[in-house]
Amino acid sequence: MSLPRRTSSGGRPSKEEAEKLGEHILQEALQEFIAKGLDASRMDAIAASAHVSKRTLYARYKSKDELLCATMDYGIAKHIRPVSTLPANGPIRERLEAVAHKFLEASLTAEGRGIQTLLTWLANYRPDLQNKIRAKAVADVTGVMNQILKDGYANGEIAFSDFPAIAKIVFDLLFSLPNYEILRGMGPEYHGSESVSLDKELDFVMAALRTGVVFSTNGR
Repeated sequence: MSLPRRTSSGGRPSKEEAEKLGEHILQEALQEFIAKGLDASRMDAIAASAHVSKRTLYARYKSKDELLCATMDYGIAKHIRPVSTLPANGPIRERLEAVAHKFLEASLTAEGRGIQTLLTWLANYRPDLQNKIRAKAVADVTGVMNQILKDGYANGEIAFSDFPAIAKIVFDLLFSLPNYEILRGMGPEYHGSESVSLDKELDFVMAALRTGVVFSTNGR
């Protein structure tokens, strides 16, 4: 990613320029963290890669830990964003399947896998940071499922109304577990998330949602 071009004539950058610069810094930092990990990544190298001074970088982020948290929030949000372009209506089963495939598609890109590798390392060595990053990520991704479930309940398609609790379980069944299985067995024959069948998972989820039977990820 190239450094955003300044459009204002001298003085302080405009709000838009500052936002673009901020995104540019986070994208460069994300690539550095993915390539080298937290321990080996250096603030001066990230500043150089982003073509900003260390002073500018430290003015925005007081420490490498703070920069990492902001970077991971940015990276995860970037991969969630395409889900917002999906149709906001239609049968709940079709919407859940489309969302799950979008999440899988994003998670299986090189950058998506790099983010997951970082989260795994943080879980083992910096759980304080991992918990902070994961809490926001879970809230963001389950929020998408939450809205679909609310719509399904309003339309009379499902019987469940405990949306926050159920959204996390549905997300795990339709994304987290399939994603883990794909990554574990991914080979050169893999042709994208659309080749993954979620029919069994969707049958189970829809049966539970329609009857109002309480279920958990242990029931997969």
